Amino acid sequence: NRQLRQARDAAEAANHSKDKYLAAASHDLLQPLNAARLLVDTLRERGLPAAELQLVERTHLALEGAETLLTDLLEIARLDQSAIRPDLDDYSLDELLAPLASEFEEVARAAGLALRARIPRLAVRTDARLLSRILRNLLSNACRYTERGSVLLGARRRGGKVRLEVWDTGRGIPADQLQAIFLEFNQLDAGRASERRGVGLGLAIVDRIAGILGYRIEVHSTPGRGSLFAIEVPLVRKPARPAPGEAIARVSAGDPLPGRRLLVVDNETEILFSMSALLGQWGCEVLTATDLEGARKALDGRAPDAILVDYHLDHGATGCQLLGALREDYGAEIAAVMITADRSDDCRRALARLGVPLLNKPLKPGKLRAALSALLGEL
Repeated sequence: NRQLRQARDAAEAANHSKDKYLAAASHDLLQPLNAARLLVDTLRERGLPAAELQLVERTHLALEGAETLLTDLLEIARLDQSAIRPDLDDYSLDELLAPLASEFEEVARAAGLALRARIPRLAVRTDARLLSRILRNLLSNACRYTERGSVLLGARRRGGKVRLEVWDTGRGIPADQLQAIFLEFNQLDAGRASERRGVGLGLAIVDRIAGILGYRIEVHSTPGRGSLFAIEVPLVRKPARPAPGEAIARVSAGDPLPGRRLLVVDNETEILFSMSALLGQWGCEVLTATDLEGARKALDGRAPDAILVDYHLDHGATGCQLLGALREDYGAEIAAVMITADRSDDCRRALARLGVPLLNKPLKPGKLRAALSALLGEL
């Protein structure tokens, strides 16, 4: 018995060490990937000749695949370490689901599909970030495995619960494979080379997060007709606060970015170069720095319109500290966006207290532009 316990403890310790290494490696790899993605997206917006644009698009797709893989590996490692704790609060369905519907409307259109959303005026108690991750993975799969027709994101009341549903008119899943779809590294029809993106971790992540939240995943599928994935979330009377995280632009008419003075702070010089190229292409005046001293020097006594700052800077400093110091310098609540590859709960809680929008690396230019437009459109 003692030898068995020792062997089990050694195996668990080795597994935990592997997960920690994987999480750290994935986090570090996201940094150069972020710089590469920003540079490629800058090129995509430059109206290149068709032959060059095709090469840039292929590079974009390759980097997007690498990003998806690393993000999924990082998520699985954190889930296996039990490093994620749900942060429950009350939210309206509209604030949770409308951003997802907007995001996947473009994804569906690019795939030749229609995306419909049916969002009743209800509220639920959940962890907004974790629930969004579940639904994002389900919507992504629905768009990927549906060749024609539509995808539906819907919700309906069932007693004291709200049932959230993702329907598709795709190829469906055979009954004998319904349980296997939640296994790691499992992909249906993996032989179809055009669809082999990632390594089959999306539904494994959904299954783990659902377990953390105490939700049961329901699956119904008819081969050749389509599939339904559903979860039930506790219903509440009214929301206590809006959903955190990604900014959804409700901006005034016109583009608020040209001519704006932006400060970008990151300890990676390649990321500063990439951000400067992208933001400059949008018509912004861009100042860059790697730390607080450099930021003060770059600003030269004049406050920026907004600050984009990495959460983890050198020598243990954080973006929260830098932002607080600059706001104190100028006696103003300067608009800000926090950018990080850190997806830990500690980081998320620190940013929630600060009350600034959060964007995860690798950055998607569309989300960055939406966040900046939302902030600067109000100024």
